[in-house]
Amino acid sequence: MEKKIWVIRKKVRNQHPWVFSNEIRKIVGKPDIGDTVLVYDRDKFVGSGLYNPYSLISIRIYSKKEQDLNKTFFSEQIQKALKNREVILPNEKDFRLVYGESDGIPGLVLDKYQNHFALQTYSAGMDMRQNLIVQAMQDEMPIDCVIEKNDFRLRDAEKLERREGIIYGIPGTVVLSEADLKYKVNIQEGQKTGFYYDQRITRTKVKALCQNKNVLDVFCYTGGFTLNAAAGGAKAVLGIDASEPAIKLAQDNAIINQLNHVCKFQVADAFTILREFVKEHRRFDLIVLDPPPFFKSQREKSRGLRGYKDINLQAMKLLSDGGILVSSTCSHYLFWQDLLDVLTQAAQDIGKSFKIIDRTTQGPDHPVLLNMPESEYLRCFFLEVF
Repeated sequence: MEKKIWVIRKKVRNQHPWVFSNEIRKIVGKPDIGDTVLVYDRDKFVGSGLYNPYSLISIRIYSKKEQDLNKTFFSEQIQKALKNREVILPNEKDFRLVYGESDGIPGLVLDKYQNHFALQTYSAGMDMRQNLIVQAMQDEMPIDCVIEKNDFRLRDAEKLERREGIIYGIPGTVVLSEADLKYKVNIQEGQKTGFYYDQRITRTKVKALCQNKNVLDVFCYTGGFTLNAAAGGAKAVLGIDASEPAIKLAQDNAIINQLNHVCKFQVADAFTILREFVKEHRRFDLIVLDPPPFFKSQREKSRGLRGYKDINLQAMKLLSDGGILVSSTCSHYLFWQDLLDVLTQAAQDIGKSFKIIDRTTQGPDHPVLLNMPESEYLRCFFLEVF
């Protein structure tokens, strides 16, 4: 690791694990894309990092020591992440095992579904070391299959091609468990990595609020909130999603959990169906809004905010007296105050009053780094009509 890079950083960014291209002052040697480098801030050693000269994020620091990025490193970090999940989620076997920088492996995401794994690499250095990562995984736990889910936008900034496929093993039908409920997962064809573990806290809280309620789950995907509402004693739950394959899996999941007598599902566009329900004067006691990100950059924020306001405004119109709205966003650039402003404006436009009864963020298997605000992206408010 003879290649060295000196940087000049702003004081407020000293502990951040990223080094941007405009922070680099001097490079010794000729590091290429994916190489490991030693990083210095003026004369102070910062750590070992992965280098990409073609990315705005030029260096991702993976260790505060001078350390090779070999199989031993990956084995130790994966073992540490696995032990952490055993502590923070003692009753669960399925979870996000590695969450990038938050687990000391920048540019890597691993989701565990029994002995099947979904893998994403969003840095060139990690992408080049996929085989090494899989070898390290095999050293630490039983593995039937590893499926690459690398068809996503973040790879573009690293000059990486988008691709998906089987890296190791033979895929089969996977049924994961979470909080005593079971879900069939189609890792190969499902959205993102197949299941949204990040909402586990919110799902549990929704479950506790649904006794004898009429519930609407918008953007239900494969039924996470729908099933929890039914398991929590809801009278009836309607799940809406635009994806027919997702709805089919949601229906199967309701049957697996013997909740199909309470859960109904419908393939529909969320914006269209909510407007139809408003015209029909439908009412619900609890509505869950868990949309995909309406924007993924600051440039798109104004348009995205309009979408969030519209979807929440329509949902608010459908709430009965004392009804509860559970409104989430996974747009990183929609911050807490932004979401609160959107909800306040929507409530004012329809003349309803709400109180905040709870708020949640991503689950503990998606840990947020204090020195890296980018590691937080999921925000959710619980609002009650009064």
